[in-house]
Amino acid sequence: MDEGIDINLRKQLVKKQPVFSQLTDPETEELASLFSEKQIASDATIVKEGDPVDSIYLIVSGTADVRHVSIKNNAPEIKSVAILSAGDAIGLNETGFYSISGRRTATVVAMTDMVLLRLSVAAFHGFALSHSHVSEIMHKHAENILNNDKQ
Repeated sequence: MDEGIDINLRKQLVKKQPVFSQLTDPETEELASLFSEKQIASDATIVKEGDPVDSIYLIVSGTADVRHVSIKNNAPEIKSVAILSAGDAIGLNETGFYSISGRRTATVVAMTDMVLLRLSVAAFHGFALSHSHVSEIMHKHAENILNNDKQ
C-alpha cells in the first residue's frame, strides 16, 4: 500500500461511493489499501474515451473535466458534461463499474494538479473473489437503484 495518503482518508473516499457503502469496516479498509496513489498534472488526460476500462479512480484533490465527443453536422464536437472534484470517482457510478462495451464513455482531463487513488479492475476482481458476498452486495445495490429509477 502507498503510504502517502492516510488509510482513514482512503476508507472515507471508498465509503463515499454508493456502490461500496455496504461493505463492512474491515472490507472497506482492505479495499482502500488496494488503491495506489497517482499524481496528475494540470491539463493531463486521465482517461480517454474509447480506451478499455482497466481501472477506477477516486479523486483526493483537484478538479477534472469530463468530456464527450459527438458528431454534429458531420464534424466532431467536444462537450464538457461534468466537472469532478474531491470525493468523486472516475469510471465508477452508483451502480458500480460501468460501460457495457468495456470501453471508456468519456475523456477526463485534469483542470488542476490532482491527487488520485487508482484501483485496477484486476485488483478489484481479486478482492471480490476473496469476499464472495461483495458481488452480491453490488448486484443488489444496482438492482435497488434501477428499481427506484423506474418508480
